[in-house]
Amino acid sequence: MFQEKDSYGNEVLRLARPLPVEYLLVDIPASTPLTPQYTFNADSNLTPFPVENRMVDGHIQDFNALSNYCQQFRPGHFLEGVSDFHFLLYISAMDMLPMKDYMSPILEAVRTKNSDLAENWSRSEHWATVEQLITASSSSLPTLSRHVALNNATGPNIGDQDEAAAPNGILWTCPHCTFLNPPELATCEMCSLPR
Repeated sequence: MFQEKDSYGNEVLRLARPLPVEYLLVDIPASTPLTPQYTFNADSNLTPFPVENRMVDGHIQDFNALSNYCQQFRPGHFLEGVSDFHFLLYISAMDMLPMKDYMSPILEAVRTKNSDLAENWSRSEHWATVEQLITASSSSLPTLSRHVALNNATGPNIGDQDEAAAPNGILWTCPHCTFLNPPELATCEMCSLPR
């Protein structure tokens, strides 16, 4: 339908039959660049961060996956570690510590491949909190950032309980989230943090 003025000056709606074909043709310029720029890490030797919402394929995004992903990177290669779309999406929306409000500097660093900006962001309080949670939830040390190279003597003493203290059949309470866990587990079923 289209609108036009009739002989009396009134605007009236008319049926658009027959509709000219020129109205249906749309010219949309689209092409691919001659030399594509890959923003994210495309190293085939590294295990990528699990894809979200693919539990059937075994892609489970949790703190264990975050810890395993971070352990692949040597200190000083922080930009390579954060240059994974699914990793960035996970840390921006994770349940324990959503970092959505603090992501703009690291996204800019990944976009421009600025390792200095990425290193500055890795020294932020928000990322340090994530690193401490990773350290507490994994038995070995994460190496994504050079600032987390903590040994057990200087690391946080979170959940410092004797694992043999709980006799068989008695549930233990997680000191972090207060979830009741079976005695055979060394990490919490709910938050994946150690006893």
